Amino acid sequence: MNRLYFSLAALLSSGIFAYAYWKEWIAIQWMGEKAVLLPDSGYAPYFHASEELYLRVLLIFALLFSIIFVASIVFSLKKNHKAVFFCFIFSMLTIFAVMINGAIK
Repeated sequence: MNRLYFSLAALLSSGIFAYAYWKEWIAIQWMGEKAVLLPDSGYAPYFHASEELYLRVLLIFALLFSIIFVASIVFSLKKNHKAVFFCFIFSMLTIFAVMINGAIK
């Protein structure tokens, strides 16, 4: 049960974030949607200053979560449970980095 839990947690935590970041990046970059940026707000993070910077931040986090997601799949299929646990921990640290990145003004 413990191994199954960490496999699912590693896959879901990174997969959901990868999907969300890719969806927004593709919608803005290729589908012509406008990014909702608040550059004049006192609460807006630094990457709301320009659309180019916003897209770059989205792409970086989309790539990070995608790499973790693919690694989780590979290690789950190989039954390398230590590596799956590492992917889960790395996914949680990346989520923490997203929160810190959003807090920087």
